[in-house]
Amino acid sequence: MKPFRRAGAFGRALGTAACALALLSAPLAHAQGEEEEDPAELEARRTEAKTRYEEGAAAYKEKRYKDAVDLFLEADRILSSAPLSFNIARAYEKLGDNSGALQWYRDYLRRDPQAKNGAEVAALIQALEKKLMEKGVQQLTVRSRPKGATVLIDDQPVGVTPWTGDIPPGKRHVTLQLKGYAETSRELDLPAEKAVDVEVRLVPGEDAPAAPAPVAPPPQAQPRSVEQEQPSAGMGPWPYITLAAGGAVLGGALTFEILRRRAEDEAESDPTQIGYSEKYDTMESRQTIARVLTGVGGALVITGGVLLVLDLTGKKPEEKTGFGFGCDDHGCAASAQGRF
Repeated sequence: MKPFRRAGAFGRALGTAACALALLSAPLAHAQGEEEEDPAELEARRTEAKTRYEEGAAAYKEKRYKDAVDLFLEADRILSSAPLSFNIARAYEKLGDNSGALQWYRDYLRRDPQAKNGAEVAALIQALEKKLMEKGVQQLTVRSRPKGATVLIDDQPVGVTPWTGDIPPGKRHVTLQLKGYAETSRELDLPAEKAVDVEVRLVPGEDAPAAPAPVAPPPQAQPRSVEQEQPSAGMGPWPYITLAAGGAVLGGALTFEILRRRAEDEAESDPTQIGYSEKYDTMESRQTIARVLTGVGGALVITGGVLLVLDLTGKKPEEKTGFGFGCDDHGCAASAQGRF
């Protein structure tokens, strides 16, 4: 395609000259109210970013485009600049990653709206948007101030701001949640043919809810003990309730293990560095939840079993039995005392 060739020639010149200049001379942007960075620390960051950029440029020339993406991204995390966005997009384009290329070309024009090659990049963006449309998806970017807010699309968590993803077009409900800030929602109609940016300034709120935890710990997770003074009266439904609760929690653990494996498979199949990182983080989170639920569920099942044995065997009035269970940072455990 002609626009790709025209932008590619200009991009190589920009990537080798303007990027290095930006890294060496451009001032670092600060959020409002944030203290200025120490000049020595800023200079150290510029030096480190320039080193990563030069390594990425060398990888690009050697056609090691995946290495180039990683090194350019690392340089951008150290000290962001519009030319770096352009170079990242070009490397993604060489990898055949239309989504990654579109994201960073859009980011390039966002950072530098008056770019000299803006018309060529805009043509590239339109071509990439069309390719996503042919796949039945379109790109959405959500940013917030401050960043780091949990993003929910149609009530499903998808990541944290700044977030970019490809989703089916149509009406979407976007919600942002950040501890200490009021929950904010937006209704949007994502067009099939054009990527969309959503910018949200969060409002502080003392009673603002944090993002909901995936699983709330069951009431039985707190250490407790039960002492049976009159075995002849029986324990009632408690053994069965405890066993049922343990089974339910273990079922939840199995569900999160399945979700973890799915996230792991999706991470391995994702061709982009950003997508892999997000899916890998999701996998680790689900793995942790599954392990916690397994410990709690196992403790409940053991406790319920002990209760059931005591209830079925019965005790003489003068005999005294007790049991308990609990969890701490090292795991969960159950205990019982008496004659069995």
